[in-house]
Amino acid sequence: MNKIKTSALLFLTCCGLMAAEAPQAQKIYVSVGTVGTTENVTQHRYTGRVVSPAKVDLVARISGELLEVGFEEGTFVTEGQIMYKFDDVPYKAAVMSAEAQLAEVKAKAEYAQQTYNRVQDLYNKQVTSKDAFDNAKSALAVANAAVQAAEAALLTAQENLSYTVITSPISGKVGTTAKTKGNYITPSSGVLASVIQQDPLRVRFAISNKDFLQDYGSEKELKDKAEVTVKLGDGSLYPLTGKVTITENQSNEATDTVVLYAVFSNPDQKLNPGATVAVLLRKNESVIYPCVLPSAVMHDGTSSYVYVLDEKNIPSRRNVKEGVQKGDKQIILEGLKEGERVVTDGMLKVVPGTPVVPVEE
Repeated sequence: MNKIKTSALLFLTCCGLMAAEAPQAQKIYVSVGTVGTTENVTQHRYTGRVVSPAKVDLVARISGELLEVGFEEGTFVTEGQIMYKFDDVPYKAAVMSAEAQLAEVKAKAEYAQQTYNRVQDLYNKQVTSKDAFDNAKSALAVANAAVQAAEAALLTAQENLSYTVITSPISGKVGTTAKTKGNYITPSSGVLASVIQQDPLRVRFAISNKDFLQDYGSEKELKDKAEVTVKLGDGSLYPLTGKVTITENQSNEATDTVVLYAVFSNPDQKLNPGATVAVLLRKNESVIYPCVLPSAVMHDGTSSYVYVLDEKNIPSRRNVKEGVQKGDKQIILEGLKEGERVVTDGMLKVVPGTPVVPVEE
C-alpha cells in the first residue's frame, strides 16, 4: 500500500515538472489599422486638342485690283469689319448698265401690256382676228420675260458690286494676308486670310467606351455631370472649367473610343487653337467608401482579400473589391465597413482562427 502511494506521488511530481518545463505558445504580433472612409471622385486623364468652333477663309469672288487691306495681321477683328476693298468702278458701271436695261424692258413691257389690252377688247367685240390677238399676247409674254431677265442681270451686277468689299463674317483672330494692296486678284487667287474664333474654344478628346459606360452610362448623364479641366503645355492648370457639349455620332471601330468636345471660355487667350493639352474628366458627384492602407490588401490570383480581426483578436479572411488608390489610401468598393480592424503588416504570420496580438498603427 505504501508502495502504491509512493508511486502515485512520484508520477504527479514528474507531471508537474514536465508541465513546468513545457514551452508556452508563441505570440503572433501584427500591425493593425482601422477601416476609415474617403471620398471617391471619378476622374480620368486623356490627351486633347484645342480646336476652334468656327474658322472662315476669306476668298475673292470677283476679279479686280486690291485697293485696301483693312486689318493688321495677327490681330482680333470683329464681325462685319472690312477686311479687303477692291476697285469697284467696273462693277458700279455694270450695275448702272443693268438698271438702264431694266428700265428699257419695263417700258417695252408696259407698251406690250397696253397693246394687248386694246387687241383683247377688239377681239372680244369680234372686230379683230384671232391671229392679231395671239400676236399681242405673245408679245406681252416676251416683254415680261425680258423684264425678269433684266431684273436677274441687275441682281447679279449688284451682288458682284458687293463682293468688291470683303467683311469678316465672325469675330476672331486673323492671320497673315496672302495678298497686299496693289495686286490684281481673281477668284483663283486662293485664300487671302483666315479668321479663327478664339472665345469660346473647344477641346476635342477621346474616351474609351468602357469609361463612358462605367462612369456615366448615357450621353445625358455625361453632359449633366462631367466637368472638364485641362493642363497646358507648361504643366499649369487652366483656371476655367469646361463642359462637354458634343459627342460624336459613332465610335471609332479601331480604338473603341468616342470623341467628345468640351467648350471653354477663353477671355485671356491662354488656350490656342491647335495646341495639345492634358484633359482631366471628372464626375461632379462623389461617393463615400471605406478605405485601408494599401499594404492591408493581398491577392491570391483569383481575388483580393484582407484579414479582419474580431473583438477577441481572431483573424479571418474576407474577400474585397478594390477601387482606385488615392495617395496612401486604398478605396474598398465592397467587403468592408468603417470601424473594422484589419491586419496591415505581418500577414504572412497570420493563421485564420488563431488569435494575434494587435499593434495599433
